[in-house]
Amino acid sequence: MNRKIIQHPLARGVALAASLAAGNAAAQTLIWSDEFNSGSLDETVWNIETGTGINGNWGTGQLDRATERPENLNFINGVPGADGGVLSITTRNESYIDRDYTSGRINTQGKVAFGPGHKIEARVWPRDVRYQGQGFAFWMMPNEIPSGFDYLMWPQGGEVDIMEYVGSIPYHNLATVHYAWFWENNEYQDWNHGHLGGYYSFKDQQGPDEPEWIAVDLGQSMSFDQVVLHWEGAYGKSYKIQVSDDNINWSDVYATSNGDGGTDTLNLNGSGRYVRMYGTERATEWSYSLFEFEVFTGGVNQAYGKPVTTSSSQASDLAGANAVDGEYSTRWSSNLRNPGYGGYPPLAGDPSAGSSGFHTYGINWYQNRIEFYVDDNVYHIHYLNDGDAYALDGNDEAHTQKIDGRRVYVSEYSNHFDEWHPFERQMYLILSAGVGGPSGYTYGGGIVPEAQFPVSVLVDWVRVYQIDDDGESTLPDPEPNPDPDPQENLALGKAATASSSESEAMNATAAVDGNSETRWASAWNDGEWLAVDLGANYTIDQVLLEWEAAFASGYQVQVSGDGQSWQTVRTVVDGDGGQDVIANLNASGRHLRILVDQRGTGYGASLWELEVYGDSGSPVDSSVDKAAGKPVAASSVEGNYWFAEYAVDGNPGTRWASDDSDPQWISVDLGAVEPLSKVVLDWEAAFGKSYQVQLSNDGVNWVTAASVSNGDGGVDEIAISGSGRYVRIFGTERGTGYGYSLWRFEVY
Repeated sequence: MNRKIIQHPLARGVALAASLAAGNAAAQTLIWSDEFNSGSLDETVWNIETGTGINGNWGTGQLDRATERPENLNFINGVPGADGGVLSITTRNESYIDRDYTSGRINTQGKVAFGPGHKIEARVWPRDVRYQGQGFAFWMMPNEIPSGFDYLMWPQGGEVDIMEYVGSIPYHNLATVHYAWFWENNEYQDWNHGHLGGYYSFKDQQGPDEPEWIAVDLGQSMSFDQVVLHWEGAYGKSYKIQVSDDNINWSDVYATSNGDGGTDTLNLNGSGRYVRMYGTERATEWSYSLFEFEVFTGGVNQAYGKPVTTSSSQASDLAGANAVDGEYSTRWSSNLRNPGYGGYPPLAGDPSAGSSGFHTYGINWYQNRIEFYVDDNVYHIHYLNDGDAYALDGNDEAHTQKIDGRRVYVSEYSNHFDEWHPFERQMYLILSAGVGGPSGYTYGGGIVPEAQFPVSVLVDWVRVYQIDDDGESTLPDPEPNPDPDPQENLALGKAATASSSESEAMNATAAVDGNSETRWASAWNDGEWLAVDLGANYTIDQVLLEWEAAFASGYQVQVSGDGQSWQTVRTVVDGDGGQDVIANLNASGRHLRILVDQRGTGYGASLWELEVYGDSGSPVDSSVDKAAGKPVAASSVEGNYWFAEYAVDGNPGTRWASDDSDPQWISVDLGAVEPLSKVVLDWEAAFGKSYQVQLSNDGVNWVTAASVSNGDGGVDEIAISGSGRYVRIFGTERGTGYGYSLWRFEVY
């Protein structure tokens, strides 16, 4: 039940005021270490774990049995690059008691533990970790128990993973904090688990952001004057448009570092057989994703249906060909920012792989944050308290930021309840190896048949320093929360309806009554909905959803002027309950609806409260044509001459004309979501008899704002109510034997 804010812009930009070099983070004094030079394990400090742990699989589904034998725990001298002797923790493929694999695990529980005010690091070479199912971890678990209990449940007690290195992701390390959202009386609940993790790229020495690209083969070298990129929500912040005649040597014809998604219409002059979008910086934690990649010469899309190659595709149904198929409902999507399984085994000695040599993995643990680093390069900063990195809003949040010119994953927060603040307590150290089972929960997936054993990981030393800690944030003060106060909750006490109610007491009205102890609950189906009539048309900025335990993992926020035709203004696909603050909607309507696409539990969908915030004091300006001079697109252009832009150029002597077939359409991109009141169409003799006025926020999902079935040409002035960034005239029946033709297409 994660509490998060759902919005497209970041809650704020962040920048460190001090250097991110871990060695310079604060004055430090070495207070404890084990250099592993004695040739035997110091059992006054370390415990040797044996057996198979929780549930017979360490609670993670792994396949190994830990032993205290020298075959699994041993000491070696003379290792190249080591500062002295090393501890070798080895996993073996051997039949032993009841398992086919053995491993080594040691910890300092009850003997040595540390908390805030310390720098904790280990120098490790995961030399033989090279295949899926092989892995090693340097991590910490709680060494304290709350008063009145004889145990501390996971994840309420927290977990700090300093080094998670697995063979299936050989070029990255993962640093993670695990915590709970609710105390739950110190009892385990499978839904009560939060975790925020950032990856480190050994090649880049910072957080990952691999370049991705999509290239189209136009068939022959040709000149073009426009490239149009129709981005899905995962867009490129920094990218280039490149051309080539041989698909090897590329030249830049355009570059940007401030992409903002939506539709990028790039008027540029280029020439080549191959045209490529080359992304160098993602705007989100996800991929690069394009609905359409269009290359125009004189209004003709030369890329349509042409062969495409890509750097990667996230899935088979998100292939590159989708970006040139002319369909705005299909898309290409590259790999995600964070690495997936693959690329193993790495070449021996490849410096981009963690298995190539020793690295120092550590944390700077302050009163208010934990900074994770590899070789003094900080790549993940986790803030313990709400508001220390982002807005004070009661929501977990994380984004990759550029800090001192490097990519850092900045996350908050983990102090969710007063009974126990996990990362303000002492924790003990753990060094462990293992073998992943078929569940895939640990060590990067189940072990693969080709994996080679034995697998030795060499630990040079573990060191702990005391560091100065004033408890002050290294980030500037956060921007204010987009708090609805002092605005009025527009939904409070208004008429509400729902697709169903689990009982008479759990009806729709209970979600807008302002009572946090009453709720709406639907039948146990997907596709259920809750709607509220605000009583008048409002500009809607923000929606707050307070979910009961039966939450929706996927849902849409929709608005309508009449309660019949609905427009989706935000789609959520990763809901996890708690409180969702859905900000920056910039929508308008009288009715608002939550449409549940997918339930998060086996029950229905249930809301304690649905709150709506906005402003009725911003009337729609009906005197300014919002379409004038804006980017346009059309289904076709007659004779490669009567271009779509002629309908919005303000020239009464130019016009757009389509091919002579049904259906046809013309759309305009207003540049931002706007409240709308009417559309004016000035038809040439070739008019539309039947057509629809459609609105969209993304250029893909359309809602019909008005329908005309008896058009007679001339000037049509059509009243509409709603909002959108894109407005489309979708013709279904021509009034003549010719196509559709407009002198003017105006939007107010």
